[in-house]
Amino acid sequence: MNRPGYIAIGQMEAITEQILTDYGFDPCDKRVRPVPIEEIVEFHFDLQICWEAIDQLDTEGMVMAAIIPDRKQIILNETHRALFDSKIGTYYFTLAHELGHWVLHASGKPYLRSGGELYAYYCRSTSHKPAEEIQADLFAGCLLMPRPMMERAVKQLNMLGAIQLQHIYGLADCLKVSISALTVRLKQLRLLYVGQDGRVSRADGRMEPEYEQLTMDL
Repeated sequence: MNRPGYIAIGQMEAITEQILTDYGFDPCDKRVRPVPIEEIVEFHFDLQICWEAIDQLDTEGMVMAAIIPDRKQIILNETHRALFDSKIGTYYFTLAHELGHWVLHASGKPYLRSGGELYAYYCRSTSHKPAEEIQADLFAGCLLMPRPMMERAVKQLNMLGAIQLQHIYGLADCLKVSISALTVRLKQLRLLYVGQDGRVSRADGRMEPEYEQLTMDL
């Protein structure tokens, strides 16, 4: 199977915003709200979400989920169901990540390796990610946190004056994303920067006072 070409952030945002618009979710409207990723996966792309123990896919990493394109299935690892249940942001991001594999790497392409082995893309916890995994992460961030909505959200936060870390956590809860995914996306968009010490800085370089230690979700 040929390696997919690299997709830059601008093109990725165009792809994900078109997906949202086609589904009927306007990223440019006045509301800041979570993207209905389950509905987009199941109803817009006709992919089945199911649960199985799939640790065997990678004995060296923590397998979170996989997509089997030939079956049009996203499989979430039953072994980590308690983690998904307790961290809705991790659950949403994993679904969006696997959808990224479908849109970017699998849809409309051959699904069998030589010898007839069923091909699957799977998401695992590792510090060394292949290019396809990095691109699926970028897709997920752009889809769940579209640029127009993020710009509007930060504009609203700026109206509060000093942006505190609690506001960043509040935004993460509103969007149903993890704090780690949100801080990465804010930095990516050059809107706000949240340091490991919990200090928030704006795009203009102004620092906000430190309020609490930043903790990162898985």
